[in-house]
Amino acid sequence: MTVLIDSHIHLDDARFDFDREQLIAAAQQVGIGRFIVPAVTVNRFPAVLKLAQEQALVSYTLGLHPYYIDEHKATDLEFLARSLQGSGAVGIGECGLDYHLKNLDRNKQQLIFEAQVVLAKHFNLPLVLHVRGAVDDVFKTLKKHDYYKAVMHSFNGSIEQARQITEQGIYLGFGPAACNPKATKLKALVEAVPIEHMVLETDAPDQPFFDRADKRNLPIDLLRVNQEIAKIKGIEGAKLAHQTTKNTQQLFNL
Repeated sequence: MTVLIDSHIHLDDARFDFDREQLIAAAQQVGIGRFIVPAVTVNRFPAVLKLAQEQALVSYTLGLHPYYIDEHKATDLEFLARSLQGSGAVGIGECGLDYHLKNLDRNKQQLIFEAQVVLAKHFNLPLVLHVRGAVDDVFKTLKKHDYYKAVMHSFNGSIEQARQITEQGIYLGFGPAACNPKATKLKALVEAVPIEHMVLETDAPDQPFFDRADKRNLPIDLLRVNQEIAKIKGIEGAKLAHQTTKNTQQLFNL
C-alpha cells in the first residue's frame, strides 16, 4: 500500500474535538500516513504543538493567516520567530495574502506576509501559502526575496501562472475542489500541472466535496482526492500517491 500524506489539514480545529483520534486511525487504515497541520494564529500554536506531541503521524507548521489580519500584532511576529527556534516545526504557515475577502487590510497583509517570508529564508523552512485571489502578488513577494521553497495551497490560478510558479520549484496543492466535475477550469489546470509539482490535501474540515455541502472534510477523504485527481490525470492512483508523497517529503524534509 502506498502511503499518502495530507499536505494541509487543520486537525486542531474544534470540529474534530469529539472524534479526532478515531478519524486519524481510520485514515491510517487506508494508507494515509502523515498529516501536515498548519497553525493560523499565535493563539493556535499551543493546540497544534500539543496535537503533534500526542499524535505521531502529525507534523506542524506555524504561521499567521491573512484571514485573521485584524488580530495579528507586531509582537506576534516576534513570538513566531521565538517559537521556530529549536522547535519541531517543518514549515512556516499558513500565511500569504487573501484578496477574495474585501474587508482585509491589504497593506497589513503584505507586511505580515513578507516578514514571514524573511523568517522562512532565515530558518530555511518551506512556506505554506494561502493565495486566494492573490497568486500574482504572493509570487512577486517570493521573487523579491528570491525564495521559492513553498507550496501554494488550494491552488486555483491559471495554467500560465502555474507554469511560471512551478518552474521555480514551488509546489501546488490540490484538494476536494478539484474533484468537482463542474469545475472545468480547475480540471484543466490539474490536467496541465505535472505530478512532479503537485501535493495533495483535504484542508479538512473546510472545503467540502461538491456532493457533501455543509459537511466536514475528514482525514480519510485524502484517499478520494488521490483517486479523483488520478482519474483526471489518466494515471493509476498508486502512481499519483507515490509521487505526491515523495514531493511532500521533499518539501517538508520529512
